[in-house]
Amino acid sequence: MSSGKVLVPGFMMSPDTQRAFANAGFELDFALSEEERSHGRWAFERAKMRSEITQKALAERIHEARVLCANDVTGHLPVPADLIRRADKLEVIYIGAAGFDKIDAAAATERGIVIFNAPGGNAIGVSEHALTLMLTLARRVDATSRYSRETGKWARQYAMTSTPSIGELYGKTLGIVGFGFIGRHLADRARLGFHMRIVAYDPFFDRLEAERLGVELVHDLNEVLAQSDFISLHTPLNAATQGLIGREQFKLMKPSAYLINTARGPIVDTDALIEALEAKQIAGAGLDCTEPEPLPDNHKLFTMENVVVTPHVGGACGEDIKRSETVAARLAIDFLQGRGARHAANPKAVEKHKARFG
Repeated sequence: MSSGKVLVPGFMMSPDTQRAFANAGFELDFALSEEERSHGRWAFERAKMRSEITQKALAERIHEARVLCANDVTGHLPVPADLIRRADKLEVIYIGAAGFDKIDAAAATERGIVIFNAPGGNAIGVSEHALTLMLTLARRVDATSRYSRETGKWARQYAMTSTPSIGELYGKTLGIVGFGFIGRHLADRARLGFHMRIVAYDPFFDRLEAERLGVELVHDLNEVLAQSDFISLHTPLNAATQGLIGREQFKLMKPSAYLINTARGPIVDTDALIEALEAKQIAGAGLDCTEPEPLPDNHKLFTMENVVVTPHVGGACGEDIKRSETVAARLAIDFLQGRGARHAANPKAVEKHKARFG
């Protein structure tokens, strides 16, 4: 007898995860046909068609699903309240990623639907990407390479005379805003590999544990911003963090400081960032996440020499994708098999789930 259906809109289903669901008695319900999936994850020219197929499948089959995978062909699947209300049998939503801001968590909690994400699943990749952006900016890799490509000239004179000047990470102060899995991985790499001083802002982290890790936990964000040569953002996106870095915060930063955002675009006020860069209030920015996302063609940020923009790929390497998918799926299976709601993203839904589903 089937344990229920798992509705899978995209490709986030490795053979290992398929076997885990099959061994637990679940039936996989793919929105895309086997033939369409055979074209592969990166067939971007088929994205619009696939999105239409996915939306049609969600509308027609969500009422049959016990589990919904919230990854679609383009990344994070939006799961709005109206879709949740139509999901008569849905008990679990899982997403193979750390962020779950596109899922209406309040609506899910109200209906007793438990959300599982992948805490720490992409921490290695995102922390390495943040460090890559820091090095790229400090060593002016992108700016000098672009100069040579555009002019056909050796870029040494340009590198040595233009601003900001080439610098080192060694001995600098790194401010980490949000000291979760990703922030801690980054702290280790920066402290041990580059002998950086690490200060962190996280109102929920224990000061003694931070000290044990060689990190100074500061309970005032403004103090972290004022001290740091590099500020790296690693907070979730919620009401408290939206617009966390704006005009007043940029005024506190050193003129030589760099902002790194591999978290979520709306944490930073884009207009304020551009103003700060143009006014040389800060030296530059490395952005894997932007607001809006994606940025429109010919956006101002693309033209600025002291900005490096990457297309939200910090956690997109194969190892991260597989790890994140496996973590979230196994948490979902464990919960549905009565082994507890470990790391549930909305723990208040658990009691409502018991009352509704038994």
